[in-house]
Amino acid sequence: MNKLNPNLNIGLNTIEKIPINIPEKEIFSRLKANIHNLKLDDDTKKRIISKIREGFSMCEPKGAWIREKISQMEDESVTFENGITLKSKSIKDLLIRSNSAIFLFATAGSKIVKATEDSFKIGDSSSSIIYDAVGSESADAAIDWLHEYIRKELRRSSESLTRMRFSPGYGDFLLENQKYFFDLLNMKDFGVSINEKYIFSPEKTVTAIIGIESNVGADSIRPK
Repeated sequence: MNKLNPNLNIGLNTIEKIPINIPEKEIFSRLKANIHNLKLDDDTKKRIISKIREGFSMCEPKGAWIREKISQMEDESVTFENGITLKSKSIKDLLIRSNSAIFLFATAGSKIVKATEDSFKIGDSSSSIIYDAVGSESADAAIDWLHEYIRKELRRSSESLTRMRFSPGYGDFLLENQKYFFDLLNMKDFGVSINEKYIFSPEKTVTAIIGIESNVGADSIRPK
């Protein structure tokens, strides 16, 4: 059952079944990038589409997000009222005009990951590669869906999201920041775990932060 908080200023918002469509175009693009000289004649394409649909049926896209207020911003860090400090110039630049931010995550679930691993173990590498692409693109589609949903909800309060979102592991926003998302978003309740290297299981899990900007001329927090 989906739990949507109508007031995005308060509490954790969870959605246990994100209504995405099969990201077929993106899956094929990933396959072309990962399989050298992939030839897509009609028969091959039909077989791949069938396998994509089979893989997508094993995806369980779900996720959560929360709004957190910024309390302090410095040259290369941002601190939130919840006590979390993100040490990253990229995040400071992202949030330079924001008073709050959205922490969010989405996962494609564990079934598609298990299918990928099981196919590889029995020597069915083609199915394994397809399932892997399905899981990755479904997780990305799920977080895209959440991003767009939040954007539409904030429009009601004359607020907007930053043009970009940023995920741990990119640039100077180190992967170790995954631990904040894991705790803040209660990701363990979604069947997600995190190891000592800050890698999620199931691996088809994506986190991101997005800034919230006012459209009514409110002052933004500036770095000291």
